[in-house]
Amino acid sequence: MAIDKKKLFISSVQSEFQEERRTLVAYIRQDAMLSRYFEPYIFEEPPAQNTSAQCAYLDEVASSDIYLGLYGELYGYEDAEGISPTEREYDDATQHNLYRIVLIKDVSERHVKEKALISKAEQDVVRNMFSTYAELQERVYSALVRY
Repeated sequence: MAIDKKKLFISSVQSEFQEERRTLVAYIRQDAMLSRYFEPYIFEEPPAQNTSAQCAYLDEVASSDIYLGLYGELYGYEDAEGISPTEREYDDATQHNLYRIVLIKDVSERHVKEKALISKAEQDVVRNMFSTYAELQERVYSALVRY
């Protein structure tokens, strides 16, 4: 019997979490249990498209089942309205009633807008902290098993 995999949209500032994003996708795809139920998505993987980056990533959020937000030190690129892609993705995930998982990296400094995004998320969901990739992997595994 075929299982309908849940699409897991991984959101973060790409430059800050580049290694974690790629490693996490590989881990989920290689884990016997997680790979059976989940298909991770990161924006770095699809080919070039004839659409704006914002339209592309928001379409992917809308077609996902689960939003996984990794928040850290940086807020990232800000559009003309001063909003980062990560915050837009979180807002769209909320609007589309996606199951949201928020994991926050333990850092000593944080951009003021990143702090505000974390505060927004904390009003909506229970979040977890992580310091190392091993802790991140453990938190993701636990959250997906719970889902």
